[in-house]
Amino acid sequence: MSISHLLIAGLGGALGSMLRMGVAWWVPAGKLPWGTMLANLLGSLVIGFVLGRLGETGATDQPHWHAFAAIGFCGGFTTFSSFSWQTLEQVRQGQIGTALLHVAVSVLVCVVMTWLGWRLGRLWTGAA
Repeated sequence: MSISHLLIAGLGGALGSMLRMGVAWWVPAGKLPWGTMLANLLGSLVIGFVLGRLGETGATDQPHWHAFAAIGFCGGFTTFSSFSWQTLEQVRQGQIGTALLHVAVSVLVCVVMTWLGWRLGRLWTGAA
């Protein structure tokens, strides 16, 4: 790892974090934290696409793009710590069903979105 990779990942993280803040503003929470779920869903799609396009972690011949997009941008944009806190708050407020729905959508659908993004990335490169 080089200092340039750290700086590039930091730039991607800053941009991802700013976009995450914009999503939270644009999609306010209701009974479920919709902005957090949207960020996690879109971030899962993007990381799947990026790794499908560039190759798996560590196997890419484009390490700067990997650092910027997969590590930095997606790391700053997705919100697992926010997801964890919001789920804990739902449980503490006795909203067990809502918390379980939040976990199911955020985990299961994000895995599907990551796979979908990966497939799209592979199709983009012609690797199907």
